[in-house]
Amino acid sequence: SRIGGGVDETRTAYLAAEGFLPQLLAELEGAEVEEVLDRLVVTRGPARPAAWAANTWFDMKRLPVASIGDAARQLRAMQRNWALYGTGHFRRAALVEDKLPPLRPRAHVFPAPQPTAPLGSWTLREPDLVYASARCSSAFRHGEPVFAEDREGPPNRAYLKLWEAFTVLGRHPAPGERCVDLGASHGG
Repeated sequence: SRIGGGVDETRTAYLAAEGFLPQLLAELEGAEVEEVLDRLVVTRGPARPAAWAANTWFDMKRLPVASIGDAARQLRAMQRNWALYGTGHFRRAALVEDKLPPLRPRAHVFPAPQPTAPLGSWTLREPDLVYASARCSSAFRHGEPVFAEDREGPPNRAYLKLWEAFTVLGRHPAPGERCVDLGASHGG
């Protein structure tokens, strides 16, 4: 596509895990970082492995939009399910979001597999410019699964880290296998 008279280059956006933006930026050293919007790092070029990214937006598009309705139409033309990551222009972004099919994420019940429906991510960069990716690395909104918790059995919430790892990897320990959780801070 053409933007501003030139060919729109391949872009990738990486959403840093909460509290880990400096680590993600260090990990992306050598990449051509175009801009940083809150926890969202936009780079030129194809995706590269990024352990500190909670979600990677592959082949991110820059969509010039004429109106709120036009933004919603362009996103719907790419796919159905969209997760807004707000980086500014919050009221206008909410109005666009209201015109998209609603996301009604439920708490994920372990050990169910990850959702299979495609989930794109987008942000309103300027009132007339949307950044969007129809294909992301995570099936969860912002790469953050929310589980239906067992609030009575476990002594603390540490088991949720294991549930997340097993769900994202798509593999669970089988009978007779061992699983070790190596933590680096005090436990519950």
